[in-house]
Amino acid sequence: MILIVRTLRDAIAQITDAFNQAGVDNPRLDARVLIAHVIQAETSQTFTRHETLLTAEQEAVLAGLVQRRLAREPVSRIIGHREFWGLDFNVTPATLDPRADTEILISAVIDHTKRLSLIQPRILDLGTGTGCIVLALAHALPGSTGIGTDLSEPALRVAQQNARKYDLSERVNFARMSWAEGLSGPFDIITSNPPYLSAHDLQHLSPEVVYDPVHALDGGGDGLDCYRAIIADVSRLARQPTILTLEVGFRQAAQVVQMLEAAALRVVEIRSDLASIPRCVVVEI
Repeated sequence: MILIVRTLRDAIAQITDAFNQAGVDNPRLDARVLIAHVIQAETSQTFTRHETLLTAEQEAVLAGLVQRRLAREPVSRIIGHREFWGLDFNVTPATLDPRADTEILISAVIDHTKRLSLIQPRILDLGTGTGCIVLALAHALPGSTGIGTDLSEPALRVAQQNARKYDLSERVNFARMSWAEGLSGPFDIITSNPPYLSAHDLQHLSPEVVYDPVHALDGGGDGLDCYRAIIADVSRLARQPTILTLEVGFRQAAQVVQMLEAAALRVVEIRSDLASIPRCVVVEI
């Protein structure tokens, strides 16, 4: 894309229009985030620096980033980081892009930790990716410690970077393994946002989701394979009482609840996401 701009105001208007025409969600916000990245400023500063002039070099860099967004690459992947629970997490092609809907797991854990008066809880995050869940919880729960597991070594390196960013490396460790294979527990909090797309879903991904690693999306033929593995192993890891929170996909909550109940696990709450879709199943063990 060729940008013909002088000021931030011009750039915001032109990029927003291009994103609108391409059907990009949140076109004006995405424009501001990319511009802020190029001028090395906070996004909020783009509201007050409308007359700031862009250099020719900045225009060229910005044009390249805009072209990537027009190809539907998510903004977080373009700039290399994503805000989650008020913290800023590095993301790479090896990690799932943290979603706002996943913050429901954080709020659910915090609420139920308070309800059960869990002191200095030990946290297990299965399929940790960027580490955003276990690190957000460790940041929010003073005295807590945690372990994040993942099969992807590149993803674990990103999680370790994120832990160092918030001085959490002494409290949160990461290990390469399949779910909790090899861990002995006990844990007070167990949480997971596992891959939950079915084989059919994987054939009909939205343009932005295509940029997520397949291993972080693929939940097997019916999308429920990962839940089966987690549920089969979770009881031996629990301290009792233990809180288990699972993110679930569209129309999966009822099936996951049935699987949990068949394993004699008690569901105490189902929370919905910002679109009122059941998204988080809470279990007390």
